[in-house]
Amino acid sequence: MKLFMTLLVRDEQDVIAANIAYHLSRGVDHVIVTDNRSVDATRRIVEDFTRAGKVTLIDEAGDDHSQYLWVTRMARAAAKMGADWVINNDADEMWWPIEGNLKTALKRVPRECGSVIVDRSNMLPMRALDGHPFERMVLRDVHSVGALGSPLPGKAAHRATTDVEVMMGNHGVSSPSLGSSMETRAITIFHFPYRSYAQFERKIANGGAAMLRNKVLPQEIGGHWRELYKRLQAGTLKAWYDALPHAGDPEVKERMARGEIVEDVRLSRHLRKTVFETQAPGGGT
Repeated sequence: MKLFMTLLVRDEQDVIAANIAYHLSRGVDHVIVTDNRSVDATRRIVEDFTRAGKVTLIDEAGDDHSQYLWVTRMARAAAKMGADWVINNDADEMWWPIEGNLKTALKRVPRECGSVIVDRSNMLPMRALDGHPFERMVLRDVHSVGALGSPLPGKAAHRATTDVEVMMGNHGVSSPSLGSSMETRAITIFHFPYRSYAQFERKIANGGAAMLRNKVLPQEIGGHWRELYKRLQAGTLKAWYDALPHAGDPEVKERMARGEIVEDVRLSRHLRKTVFETQAPGGGT
């Protein structure tokens, strides 16, 4: 079984090396990365992995948030390169197999099922981050919600096929060649959307403006991008971010006592023993 992963990135130098190194250590054979106009060290870090033969790098100059088109292109390329399964990932998402590795989990999917949906949990930000976010952020929201308060949707992995279409946000796929879809509990995703205000503001500035330039997607698509970009323009995004629950806040301690937030050190310990013990390409860890 060959497992490929796709990554669409823009200015993710704080996490990209650890993301790629981790997933390669957990069963991924090859990563296809599309770099969309990064101006930080992201592309240089990815190039180190390409020289090692672990990554195929695509440059995308578009600036209209056509995310679903760019990920679909990578997913189809993976099929042409011999993949059996494809994980469509983001730089702030770490796919954690409950047992074994990611291949072990996907091999258990019934043959008639062409794709799986994997739940995500948000990892809470810290008021002052000292160290790598994947290692230091260890409080997990049990029932996570998105930026606008709706339940956090899962992400899709699928059997490789050259006619697949990946939906906006990687929340699902469609293809005449694939069978039914199912939810799986064999994998979970640790999600790190709020690593620092500077990182988050840059993300909204880039993505929100790009979303407004897209004249194809209907207005109901990407609502969180549009709303948060409005807040950025209005000067209220920082207040919105500061109001998020952060590790150490009194409210968080109360929610932990009720079991709504838990300390989850599985990823942190794994990275400390594996990825962070060796110098990942690019020095991103």
